[in-house]
Amino acid sequence: MTTRPRRQRRGYAMLLVLVFLALVLSFFSVSQRYIASAVRTDTAQLLRRERDEGTLRALGRGLALLETGFPTETPYACGTTVDTSAGPRTYTVTFSLEGFDPEGRPRWSVHAAPTGPYDAPPPMPERFTGTSPP
Repeated sequence: MTTRPRRQRRGYAMLLVLVFLALVLSFFSVSQRYIASAVRTDTAQLLRRERDEGTLRALGRGLALLETGFPTETPYACGTTVDTSAGPRTYTVTFSLEGFDPEGRPRWSVHAAPTGPYDAPPPMPERFTGTSPP
């Protein structure tokens, strides 16, 4: 009896390539989740910073204006244009008298928001002329 010489099986290289590709793709999918989460967080922070940038500047102008005196009426609304990183934008600043503290000093609420497309508030004055609250 003669025995045939056995041939070694081939094809293990293809199997190793497939296993390697499966591992690489699984690592990529896990890392992609973390990268996508970091990109979403950075995008949200950027949008929040851009949104608040102009509002805070308009609010600062309103508070500086309130230091010059008192508005003639309550609530008093006026508009101001603020330079932002996205270009100049118009904001409406509203002053409201909330009452008086125990020492008799007026308490004001100042609110700033982007001006709507159909709103046309009067421009912000250089200074308030009222010496006593309305």
